[in-house]
Amino acid sequence: MKGIVDRIENGIAVVETKSGMLDIPAPDGLQDGDFVELENGKIVSIDRDAAQARRAKLQERLDRMMKKK
Repeated sequence: MKGIVDRIENGIAVVETKSGMLDIPAPDGLQDGDFVELENGKIVSIDRDAAQARRAKLQERLDRMMKKK
């Protein structure tokens, strides 16, 4: 299952998935907005490239919105 880290609180990652929010122990280095692969209630991989692309897209949208004002 895939998800996006919504936030990290006290070492627990709150991960948004298609089926809802999950609380999962956060491995070292995990950041808000990271794309993750989950198996058996654990984060097994982090897709930093996808996370960076998402951050860039969101920043681009924000920049466009700020220019409209």
